Amino acid sequence: MTIAHTAIIDPAAQLGPNVQVGHYSLIGSNVTIGEGTEIGPHVLIEPGTTIGGNCRIFQGAQIGGEPQITGFKRDMPTTTRIGDNTVIREYVTIHRSGIENEATTVGSHCMLMGYAHVAHDCHIGNHVVVVNYAGLSGHIVVEDFAFISGQVGIHQHVRVGTCAMVGGMSGVNQDVLPYTTVAGNPAGLVGLNAVGLRRRDIKPEVRTAVKTAIKLIRSPEWNTTQVIEKIEAEIEMHPEIRYLIDFMKNSKRGFID
Repeated sequence: MTIAHTAIIDPAAQLGPNVQVGHYSLIGSNVTIGEGTEIGPHVLIEPGTTIGGNCRIFQGAQIGGEPQITGFKRDMPTTTRIGDNTVIREYVTIHRSGIENEATTVGSHCMLMGYAHVAHDCHIGNHVVVVNYAGLSGHIVVEDFAFISGQVGIHQHVRVGTCAMVGGMSGVNQDVLPYTTVAGNPAGLVGLNAVGLRRRDIKPEVRTAVKTAIKLIRSPEWNTTQVIEKIEAEIEMHPEIRYLIDFMKNSKRGFID
């Protein structure tokens, strides 16, 4: 374990083996940091935060701070949890939950680039990338392997589906369907996230099926119920297609089409 002499660590914090903490970093009470995690200089980790093993947290990041909610009670027991092998770059802010005994969560193998913001009660899956200056409002769900480009703003309670991509400088106020690319302000459905699917080694026949489904979704001729019926009738029901249909059926804010 390597701790800079200028770092301040609460006695109630628990640091695993081989943790490194840089100069002037502050680690609050009841913080848990897993084995091999590197904390850079001037990092603030607020009380109750849990950080997994082998993470890298760069200078100026602030994790577990109070949610930006009017009337929030400072003594409310809420937390922030970060998974293993996640990289949090310079000046990223991640706020703890605004709901008693709940947590804001970021999964494993994620990368949050400089100045990105993750608000209270967001739940970010595994292998997610959030690029510089992106802002995630409260209660957003970002599923595994999603890619959020730079300077994106996402409205609260939006759900971003697995392996979806949001283009740079987009404004997102509805759910983003899995496997799709959206872009613009307001964001519109561009098409298949072909690069993301290839990177995940999704079989060509599945990519073709998803692309066909997206073409049906983009068509102005049918409403959501009709589109789902056509997908079920005309496209082989791969697990990815079933997941896409279930996502559409369960969307609470409506989805970008």
